[in-house]
Order: sequence, then C-alpha cells, then structure tokens
Amino acid sequence: MNLTTRPVLDDNTQRILSDVGLLVLRLAAGAVFVAHGWGDVSQPGGAGANIENYRGAGIPLPEVSAWFGAYMQLIGGVLLLCGALTRVVAAGLAVVMAGALIFVHPGEALVMGQDGSGSGFAFIMLAASLALVCTGAGGLAVDRLFGRRRTDDVRSEQPSGAR
Repeated sequence: MNLTTRPVLDDNTQRILSDVGLLVLRLAAGAVFVAHGWGDVSQPGGAGANIENYRGAGIPLPEVSAWFGAYMQLIGGVLLLCGALTRVVAAGLAVVMAGALIFVHPGEALVMGQDGSGSGFAFIMLAASLALVCTGAGGLAVDRLFGRRRTDDVRSEQPSGAR
C-alpha cells in the first residue's frame, strides 16, 4: 500500500485530536473575547461609553451596536469557553469582528503599526469565529452533552443499507 493513501491516524485518534484542537481554539478565542468584552463593559460608563466612538467610525445604530459588541464578546466569550451554543455565538462574534474590519480597520495592514493600527487581531478573531460556525464546538463541550450526537457517531450506528 502506498503511504499517501494509508491513513496515518485511525478514526478514533483523529476524532480525539479534532476535539482537542477545537477545545484549544474555543478556549483561546473565548478568553480573548471575554477580556475585550469585560474591558468595554467595566469601563466608566459601561458599553455606552463607546457609542460616540462607534458613531465616529460610521458603525450603523451605534446606540445598539456598542452594547451588542460589548456583551456579545463578554457573554459570547464565556459561552465559547464552555462550548455552549457555539455555532450561534460564533456567528454573532463573526458579525462583531466583520464590523470591526469594515468600519474600524478598513485598509489597515495586518501587522500592527506603531500607532496601534492594524487589522490582524480582528481578522484572526473573525477567522476563529467562522471556523467555529463551520465546525461547532467539538466533543469536549457543553453542546455535546445537550445537543444531538455528532453526525459521525450517528452514521456509524446506522445499518449499512441506510447510508
């Protein structure tokens, strides 16, 4: 058998590694979102203190968007850490990060400049959010405990004629 056609990892090992990889992604992204959301919520004036910044950046409905962005990051980050409602939360976070790229960082380089500008942070957080929208939380998550079983597991238990 040719080495390129033989699987390197068995299905169970690959599933475990995928679950661990998604856990690492969720924990990293969740921690960053919580930190940013907490910064917005806990500042003097709370998330409302950002309304004028949002208005100045041209973000639609700044009175709503400032609060949505802050609490989406804070509460959404906590939910990501737990792996709860992952796809829905990640979609909301993707909206927040897409807004940051479109309205706050348009045309900025990916690498942060000396003045603090740069779109790299928003870009990678958007990518992480979209990855979680596509994959879900993985097996090491609250979603797994309360949600439907993974498609792989359900398919493997069906009679061969049902596939």
